[in-house]
Amino acid sequence: MLFRLLATGLIAGAAAGVIATLFHFVLVEPLIFAAEQYEDRAPQAAAAPRAPAQTGQDTGAPVHIHRDGQAHTHDAWQPADGLQRSGLTLVANIITGIAFGLLLAMAFTLYGNPVTLFQGLVWGAAGFLCFAFLPALGLPPEVPGAAAGNLLDRQIWWLATAFVSAAGLAALVFIVGWPYRGAGVLLLFAPHIVGAPRPDPGSVGSAPPELAAHFAVNSLFAAAVMWLALGVAAAYVMQRIAARQDTGIGADNAIS
Repeated sequence: MLFRLLATGLIAGAAAGVIATLFHFVLVEPLIFAAEQYEDRAPQAAAAPRAPAQTGQDTGAPVHIHRDGQAHTHDAWQPADGLQRSGLTLVANIITGIAFGLLLAMAFTLYGNPVTLFQGLVWGAAGFLCFAFLPALGLPPEVPGAAAGNLLDRQIWWLATAFVSAAGLAALVFIVGWPYRGAGVLLLFAPHIVGAPRPDPGSVGSAPPELAAHFAVNSLFAAAVMWLALGVAAAYVMQRIAARQDTGIGADNAIS
């Protein structure tokens, strides 16, 4: 069982990370480059410090390594444009895909029944809802230079929202009884009732709002592609491993 879980997470996660990176380079990377031009022109416009190497990590979206425009960190290491940045983006997305792949493989194992490719697609869509779309209702993907609240507070809210959303969706789907389903709905709404951390009043990002909106939509689309690919790939790998193990068991029984 442990081998099946690890193999599924590694293989499916790596494949999903590569696929997500391809879409990310086409749909998101040009917007990041454009936003960085505004960020470089007015680095003082950012009202709160940003994570020093990545974009997309707060919403479960594919990651893109970018240059940080903070005026007080010019001596920090920054990836060079071109192959270095693209390579780091690919590595980060593969690591992210593997992490989510392990979570999905664990969910398949707890589910306990064989998962078809279509069911894998549905599980992937559920993962997108819990780890990307629903958290993005409070913390949309942030273009470089966007005004943002405290980083630690945002990370805590995102993690809580993702896992509370997963618990709520599981209660709606797998637990019979209206009280449990009502609790599931409450869990889905609870993080948004509490509210996500916000930037200071009056804070304005350096990038135009049209660019920020385009970035958020494209980032969520790339995240959806990653999760759907991850669900199908995880279901396929588990099917193949289970079929190979069943064949081996059958052969051993025939010999004995």
